[in-house]
Amino acid sequence: MHCRLTAIMAHFLALAILVCPFDVATGDTAYGSHDAWSGQVAQVYGTRVVDLDGAVHRIGTDAGVRPVVLLFMNAFCPVSNRYAPELNDLATLADALGASFYGVMSGPYLTVGEARNFVDDHGFDFPVIFDPSGDLALRLNPVVTPEAFVIDTGDEVIYRGRIDDRFEAIGVLRNQITSHDLKDAIAMVGADDDPLPVSTTPVGCVFEGWDADRLPESVTYNRDIAPLLTANCTECHRDGSVAPFPLDTFVDARRRARMLAFVTREQIMPPWRAVEGFGAFRDERHLSNRQIALLAAWAEAGAPLGDEADALPETVWPDPEWRIGEPDLVLEMEEPFAIPATGPDIYRYFVIPFELFEEHGIRAIEFQPGDESVVHHANLFVDYSGAARREDAKDDIPGFSVFGTGNFFDYSGEQETWGIGGWTPGVDPYVLPDKHAMWLPAGAGDIVFEIHYHLSGKATEDRSRIGLRFADEPVAHWVDGLVIGTQQLAIPPESDTYWRHVRMEVPASIRLIDILPHMHYLGAEARAIATLPDGTQVPLVHVEEWDLRWQNIYTFREPIHLPAGSTIDGWIRFNNTSHNPYNPTLPPKTVTWGWGSDEEMMEFWISFVLDDWRQRDRVINASWNTWSEDPRWDGPVPDLADLNLP
Repeated sequence: MHCRLTAIMAHFLALAILVCPFDVATGDTAYGSHDAWSGQVAQVYGTRVVDLDGAVHRIGTDAGVRPVVLLFMNAFCPVSNRYAPELNDLATLADALGASFYGVMSGPYLTVGEARNFVDDHGFDFPVIFDPSGDLALRLNPVVTPEAFVIDTGDEVIYRGRIDDRFEAIGVLRNQITSHDLKDAIAMVGADDDPLPVSTTPVGCVFEGWDADRLPESVTYNRDIAPLLTANCTECHRDGSVAPFPLDTFVDARRRARMLAFVTREQIMPPWRAVEGFGAFRDERHLSNRQIALLAAWAEAGAPLGDEADALPETVWPDPEWRIGEPDLVLEMEEPFAIPATGPDIYRYFVIPFELFEEHGIRAIEFQPGDESVVHHANLFVDYSGAARREDAKDDIPGFSVFGTGNFFDYSGEQETWGIGGWTPGVDPYVLPDKHAMWLPAGAGDIVFEIHYHLSGKATEDRSRIGLRFADEPVAHWVDGLVIGTQQLAIPPESDTYWRHVRMEVPASIRLIDILPHMHYLGAEARAIATLPDGTQVPLVHVEEWDLRWQNIYTFREPIHLPAGSTIDGWIRFNNTSHNPYNPTLPPKTVTWGWGSDEEMMEFWISFVLDDWRQRDRVINASWNTWSEDPRWDGPVPDLADLNLP
């Protein structure tokens, strides 16, 4: 590289500790300017990444839902190095103002070892992400290093640019800093108001970027594939976790390289059924097109291992016994329940007594089936009325049948019984946002499991259990639940266009926490929207390809506020054709509502927080009104493009 520097320029560059052969540049706008800017969509919020210590992060959701600072750094850039001693203070400030701070090291010629040495030399206290194949860089397109991006919880870049105005331009170092731009941006994103996007001109070394249309010349396990699998797959695909085989070693991944390429190309994995963009959720699981292409290229190249210098440290996962961490309360079925090899599906309640000496707020719930091969799903309840316990005492057989006793709980407030969640295969443990919890009063009560057993052809026993973690800080928001739906189903044979619609009128101000559509094997598609009193519509969830095996509780990235006078609309489509591979009855017959696998349900389970707790009965009663209304729908089912978005 040829350097053309005058003596004066060289003098200033020396002051800046900036010498050849480094490229130093600014952005395209005037040096040191603050520019009005329309902003950009970051497309990084919630992305799973691995840092240089091997730890997995979900950008923006590591510690609740927070704004994000991403700072692109360069181990070989003197400008970047000049700022390094001050970055821990910036990260501390960001944390104090409620934002998460990450460093990012990215470049086609940068090794893990070089990046690791840079981090060790400077003793950074914040996570530094290694971007091995340019996936993050290509989403944000930094121009130089260092360059900062501040991203709000809506995934919008509200600031990009320099750390401060220390460098006026190439080779021009100020004697006194007059503008602390990144600090100001962090303070701005921590404020309650909605800031307008701002950009400043960064000065630093030209970012050695990636070609968006080409993959790296050599795709290897150590550099490209291991971080991708660690971030997105091995939470489940490791020894002791729920998936049927591990993917956390080179040998494990290599023997399935072509299968990995296939299931990601077909979007079978990672298991996430919600349509991207129709609602924003905390635990979204997506691979980018570039990541999918990397897996395909690696398989086609024969799944090479690569250079050991590119290997990240081994990830240390929490104890796989409990994904929520050590529970404060563990409750297990009092004795095993015997399940025969053949026969009809079994729907049964099991009662587990407990006693608390003081009230608690449930912050996280993890249900663990005793035998995953037969536990189809479970619904979870708290009962302080004694109704479930009295029913269970009528015979010596563990639990009691759902049929004949019906649904013993309700939300009317007349009973001391309410739901606290559910479990289906593949679903993550239920973790509420910060300062949110479900009430668990002091005294003697029962946890009740409602378990659906789907017989496997092999006799077995089940002894499921639940772990509860309690809030360790004051609870600001108590979470309740409602169910909207209909039992008026008559799904004709050979129809895949049978829709049902429900609408709930919201009588009091609430904030929605999460939503779970529920159908059985004929379920094909589910959509839900909220309409505010001013006509603005909010997309809640769209599951385009329903799969009973992969039911997720879709937790909104931030609670959705619905003022009194809003409505919640839900639509569900059923496929009762011979071409539905999950159809339990062939040839198809007319299917109505029921608890059995060969019957159907049409429900949306919604967790919410009331602005005024005294309005609870009105809200719950409004949800139950949906069950008595005519569910027919003659209009078109709205898509995202049809909505009146804010």
